[in-house]
Amino acid sequence: MKTTVERLIDQELRRMRRKPGSDRSQLPMQVELFQDNEVLKQEWDRVKNKQPLNALDFSRYELKAPEDDDADEEAWKSAVDNSKAQLESQTDSMFNLELLAKFGPNAWRVHNYQLEAELKQLQQTTSEYRDAVLKINRERKSDQTQAGGSLRSLENKWSDLITQNLQVDIAVSSLQQEVEELRRYHASLKAKAEQQQ
Repeated sequence: MKTTVERLIDQELRRMRRKPGSDRSQLPMQVELFQDNEVLKQEWDRVKNKQPLNALDFSRYELKAPEDDDADEEAWKSAVDNSKAQLESQTDSMFNLELLAKFGPNAWRVHNYQLEAELKQLQQTTSEYRDAVLKINRERKSDQTQAGGSLRSLENKWSDLITQNLQVDIAVSSLQQEVEELRRYHASLKAKAEQQQ
């Protein structure tokens, strides 16, 4: 299967038109990202090099005694200071948990009450806007219905006037023909009268 795919790719590449002397794309091979931000650049380099993310350093939370049995006094002081810091951190965590247990539910209830009040206000505002839109649409429909009746009335008047104008044009045409016939008749009578004299 792999050989078939490679053969098809080679055939496709031979069919593609290339500029003479250029086997590579015109795009740059590497793009330097995050040149303006050193932190992002370091993170990008870490991801490119496939190094693991050391987001949290848990080693500082470990209580370790000095590794050597005959460690000096400074190593032991550092270990004791670390254990005191850990104890203080745990005490603070327990105090925070006690505060959360004591005041958390009430704070949560107050927050829920505030959210419910905000929801009611938003629903009321939405309802007011919806009513305003419906009122505008009703007024618009009423105006358009009245305008439609007025337009139909004007259209009927226009149609009547066009019909009347056509009737007048037909009457004028027929009168002009009648006048023309009378003139010819008058001319023929005049000509006969002159011949008889």
